[in-house]
Amino acid sequence: MSRKNILYILFLLLFIPISLCAQDITSGVKLIRNEKYNDAKKYFKGFLSSTSASEAYFYLGEIYMIEENVDSARICYTKGMESNKDFALNYAGMVRLNVLNGNDSEIAKNRNQAFDLSDEENPKVYIVIAEAFMHIKYFDTAMQIMDKALANKLKTADIFITIGKIYLGKINGTEAIKNFEEALRIEPENPEALSLKARVYSLISNYNSAISLLEEAIASDSTYSPAYKELSDVYSNINNYSKAAEYYLKYINKSETNNEKLKRYASILYLNKDYRKAIDILEELVSKDPDNSSLVRILAYSYFKLDDIENSKSYFQKLFSMSDDKYLPSDYENYAELLSKTGNDSLAIEYLAKVVQADSSRNDVYGKMSILYYKNKNWDGVISSLNRKKDLTAQEYFDLGKAYYFTQKYNEADSAFSTLASKVPDLAIAYFWQARVKANFDPESVEGLAKPYYEQFITISQEDTTKFKKELIEAYSYLGYYYYLKTDNANSKLYWQKVYALDPKNAQAVEALKSL
Repeated sequence: MSRKNILYILFLLLFIPISLCAQDITSGVKLIRNEKYNDAKKYFKGFLSSTSASEAYFYLGEIYMIEENVDSARICYTKGMESNKDFALNYAGMVRLNVLNGNDSEIAKNRNQAFDLSDEENPKVYIVIAEAFMHIKYFDTAMQIMDKALANKLKTADIFITIGKIYLGKINGTEAIKNFEEALRIEPENPEALSLKARVYSLISNYNSAISLLEEAIASDSTYSPAYKELSDVYSNINNYSKAAEYYLKYINKSETNNEKLKRYASILYLNKDYRKAIDILEELVSKDPDNSSLVRILAYSYFKLDDIENSKSYFQKLFSMSDDKYLPSDYENYAELLSKTGNDSLAIEYLAKVVQADSSRNDVYGKMSILYYKNKNWDGVISSLNRKKDLTAQEYFDLGKAYYFTQKYNEADSAFSTLASKVPDLAIAYFWQARVKANFDPESVEGLAKPYYEQFITISQEDTTKFKKELIEAYSYLGYYYYLKTDNANSKLYWQKVYALDPKNAQAVEALKSL
């Protein structure tokens, strides 16, 4: 064999395994990036008996950190260092743990060791250490580390993506986009850079641009699962829950299924009014985790939306039995509506009161309480709740005026109906009730205090006998009697004839017409 062939074979033996190993590691890293954590763990565990064990331990530690399993992460980083004390990334991984513990001396020791072993030339070392500080929102410290990477001319797409994330954490969208675009200049189809740039656009409500970027990310790499989640979030932000559900399901399918994701998916289905499908998912989840209040809550809401009162009530009662849980104002509000539907208005009012106790800004709830009080003719309750609400609708002024009227608080009733008439000047019934109130200030009708209001009611109502028959009879009767007292028999007869035309059996009209 020639010397040339021997050298060629040695070249293959030396470099082909390294290249394959790097390719294999890249495949595992892609599994992490696509949030296939269980598959990634299995994948890297297959390297623990190889020469790449130290790197495999590092990535296993990274997965455990993502899963917030700190003890397992520590074990992996430690075993990685034992496997190869010269592999820098495990020391960088230990910095993640040191930062969480606030151990400054260990932070410095492991950080310096990571930099020394990598000769300050491994971009991943800088990224891992910067991310450690980003996790506790020490963004300035993270930026100092990335500045050092740039100073060492480590200008990779991942470096600029990390810098963009730092600025995103600092709520500096302009600088974040600038760095994501720099990453895209280096790698034009990088799905992470495209997705993060889309997130910035979404934060400033530029949803069309965000959608376009995310579609581009998916087109560039259809396996990149975070893009589907981001797209689902954008559609949720614009209340397109059908699309949000569609892309969230794709996100689950592209990553991996877990209970938290299924719960989120069920929540989106609920918002999309796909209650039955949400229930099917939630019932299975709650069977495994019966004390999960958020699962119980959405089930209670979903059954209520389907008018399945019994199942809804059962889950609401279970929710409220979880005494250590923090209830939401919407829990009380929805349960109050359920109670009202079953005829338990008094208890419904108690739960509506809890809404305001939980959220003092919810003055609108007093309006709901007033409706239940009105329904049960609890006039004092109507008055109390609407006076607390303060900013009333036209209907609420009408209800308040009637509540005052029925409790014989005529001055307050007069004020309420006067306000109503000023707010809705073409509302005929407002003048009718003003007339009724004025009549109580002038019970013998001598002064005719009610007269202009009954007349205004007649004019605005256009004498619509279909809609206002009873009210017109009362108005005509008042005016007929008023003109009788004034001995204006012609006008008196005119109005009594109007009463008789609407109600020929009206005794007052019959007698009045006989005497005129």
